Amino acid sequence: MSQDQAYDQGLSGQSSQSPSHQQNQKRMNQFSIDFFIEKRFINQDDLIPILEEVRSQYNVESIKLNIQNQIPALEGTAFSIIDHDENKLNARCDAVNKILQIIEQRSKQILEIIMLIPEGTVSYVIGTQGKQIENIKLETKAHLVINQPIYEFQLRTVTIIGDSSRIFNAIKLIIKQLQERGISNEDYAKKAEPLDPRRVMTKAKFAFLTMIIEYILKNRELEKKYSVRLKGKAINDIKIKKNKLKKDEGILQIDGTLFNVQEAIQNIIKKVTQQFKKNEFDIRIVMPSNFASKLIGAKGCQIKELANKARGAQIKVLSDRDDTDVGQDCLVQVTGSMENKQEATILILEQIECFKNGGPILESGKYINENFAQQYKNSVQVQDMKQKRFVWNNQIGRKQSSSSRSDRRQRSRSSNKRQKYIRRSRSSSSHKRKTKQQLLKTKIVVKQSLIEMMHKQLIRFCSDFNVNIQTFPSDEGNETIVKINGDIKGSIAVIQYILSEQCKLSKR
Repeated sequence: MSQDQAYDQGLSGQSSQSPSHQQNQKRMNQFSIDFFIEKRFINQDDLIPILEEVRSQYNVESIKLNIQNQIPALEGTAFSIIDHDENKLNARCDAVNKILQIIEQRSKQILEIIMLIPEGTVSYVIGTQGKQIENIKLETKAHLVINQPIYEFQLRTVTIIGDSSRIFNAIKLIIKQLQERGISNEDYAKKAEPLDPRRVMTKAKFAFLTMIIEYILKNRELEKKYSVRLKGKAINDIKIKKNKLKKDEGILQIDGTLFNVQEAIQNIIKKVTQQFKKNEFDIRIVMPSNFASKLIGAKGCQIKELANKARGAQIKVLSDRDDTDVGQDCLVQVTGSMENKQEATILILEQIECFKNGGPILESGKYINENFAQQYKNSVQVQDMKQKRFVWNNQIGRKQSSSSRSDRRQRSRSSNKRQKYIRRSRSSSSHKRKTKQQLLKTKIVVKQSLIEMMHKQLIRFCSDFNVNIQTFPSDEGNETIVKINGDIKGSIAVIQYILSEQCKLSKR
């Protein structure tokens, strides 16, 4: 996870300390210190006697395994250090240091431990624009990352890497911060929620030619149809450091729920394409500049992934580097066919809201060490939004196809041009024709354990590419036959995904 990814989690540290907030919550200065260590460093059977030995050595009330804090789908052991005596904080910290030293001596490798903190304290630990966490890094020389939240896991994971002394110094500073602030029951109860596109409100801004904006604003039926509000704004209403707008351009703002805004902009792109056939136009989405590097991803991996999902759309961030000034904006340009623009625009709007919500919520703990593009692929909120839109589009597609059939019966004498126009507008049925022409049916044999591990993700992946799969037991007891049926591109993508996961499994 990139450093600036951590900066946008939750509120600032300053808002966490507001007096009114402190009055509403009863905070405790004594709390359990919770950790998780992966199996690759030490297994549970070897850890238990270490914990017991250290507990008796430092006279701490309790140092024990904590099953409730087990990170989903990550192999390792969770343990907690507990003592309700206010004078025992130093003893608990010394116990942590001793445990780290023993594990380091046994594992003989660079140590990595995960500290678990309540979700409600994350913004305080990070600090305003990441200043608190940066100070900890500078002071201790440890590598420290606040990971993305994990779905249905109420604690946030903080990965700390280095030798045992550096890790201990970083832990000590975090404990000191938490003790100064105090921890309430509400902090433990708080958890990161997936984004609901039908509830989250957004104000999406797009750059268009002034004549296009005027045309859109005349069609007020869009507001009623999609329950959104359309506004025209001047160029001065957005702050772009390197201004990419011309004098004859303006800003269209669409206010509403994310889902409604997505459906409205799809319709707008279609209407504008039909109305201004002679004028080539691109879609430019206004986005906060500090999201630019996140949208692009390491070596452009994230933006390439978005382009692939949009079936070949060209996506470009019109900003050379992040501008960290508050309120600065940049433009995301989308070019391609009408369908490319529609799909890419929907995905980019999802991503922007995902960033505002603190980034992806991971499906399980095994993705916390992945790069941002992989985390995006395996996040709950993005997949949930795609599923909802997929169901909605299927319903619309069925309505469109039935209405098109009735139109053909009523207008059998219409001109050939009119018939071609109707067929072009039925994008869903044209897509079905393509899949019928280019089907691929094949079988592959993979390990049964792999299918069991990735079953849930595989079903979702196949749903995205409209590919059907069936699994059958092989003659070999530990293997499974996977039958794949779908269009060529989608089937190949599914096969590549399965093989890549098999390679990862064999490496592990």
